Amino acid sequence: MNKTYLEINLDTLRNNTKYIVNKYIGYKYYFGVVKSNAYGHGEYIVNELIKGGINYIAVTYLEEALKVREYNKYIPILCFAPIDLEDLDIAIKNNITITIADLTYLEYLIKKITKNIKVHIKLDTGMNRLGFKDKNKLDEAYKLINENKFLELEGIYTHLSTVGLHEKTYDNQINRFKELTENINLKKIPIIHLTSSANLVSHDKIDFANGVRLGSILYGFNPTIRTSNKGIINKLRNLRNKYMQKKYNLSKVYTDVELDIKPALKMYSNILQIKAVKKGEYIGYGLSYKAKENVKIAIVPVGYNNGIGFGINSHYVYIKDKKYYVAGQTSMNMIAVIIDDNINIDDKVELINDKLTPKTLASFTNKLTIEILLAIGHANKKVYTLNEKIVKEIEP
Repeated sequence: MNKTYLEINLDTLRNNTKYIVNKYIGYKYYFGVVKSNAYGHGEYIVNELIKGGINYIAVTYLEEALKVREYNKYIPILCFAPIDLEDLDIAIKNNITITIADLTYLEYLIKKITKNIKVHIKLDTGMNRLGFKDKNKLDEAYKLINENKFLELEGIYTHLSTVGLHEKTYDNQINRFKELTENINLKKIPIIHLTSSANLVSHDKIDFANGVRLGSILYGFNPTIRTSNKGIINKLRNLRNKYMQKKYNLSKVYTDVELDIKPALKMYSNILQIKAVKKGEYIGYGLSYKAKENVKIAIVPVGYNNGIGFGINSHYVYIKDKKYYVAGQTSMNMIAVIIDDNINIDDKVELINDKLTPKTLASFTNKLTIEILLAIGHANKKVYTLNEKIVKEIEP
């Protein structure tokens, strides 16, 4: 059987969560965002996030919420995307909070609802995705929800598209939220949440918000903006940012924030075969790699089927704590790694470790870190560890 797998450290996830919750105090509700298979880590992690201080879970779709329910029957769960009203009874039965994002959806919901359910109103303050953009329609929706005995308005929220380092979008979206809710008594709504991981570390707390949505930061990825004053381009960029902040009286932005968190995920594989390649021979598709000398290669059973898309002749892996480079193009299921005589067929291949993180892996293929996490998370076996012992194994 294929021995490629992800190792997910539950202790690390819990510690990351505790650290963030304790560092950024002042919120009543800490949402743990576990959409898209918990950023590739799997819904099994939910109880460790709760132990770390998460008291509300957020997902995109009802299907994701139901997967969380397999591991925890009681934690509140919010679906960001409006659910299909044909599934309304399923949501009610499983105590799922739903999002109201437009008036038409709400009107259909009111015609169908016969049991109690909690709802959050989603506002579109500038992202131009889901949410109320028209104030009059929002006021009408607020009125209809309050008049309906089955609907409990528990929350109101928006999604911010930027941290606003050198432009007005962040501040404009906050002001737009205030404008849209001018006729709504926010003090009567239990949960108000606007910010995500990047906004959390980049700005002071929004005074009227009591909830924060935590995604990538829980999994050990610091969303802070990195700056540098080296070189003329960086110096000019920093001067521009200061000028823009002063010109438009922008909110203070924190950059280069250091956080005591670390990735909880590693990836391993095995060696299928070790063989000799003579000088002048080619390795892999497209004749992209020609051996400049006699070399030894190890064939490893990973490829883009496993979410690993290496750059040609640029990526590397670790074996016995030493870096070894990949030769040629990545195949669907295999890569070739140039090795030396210290490597044996039973040695473990490290595709992601403390030195070679998903962020590094993403840089080889010009992808986002989250793209890498989602790809490998969906395609590979997951092995969960707690106190250095395996507690759960889940096949893809």
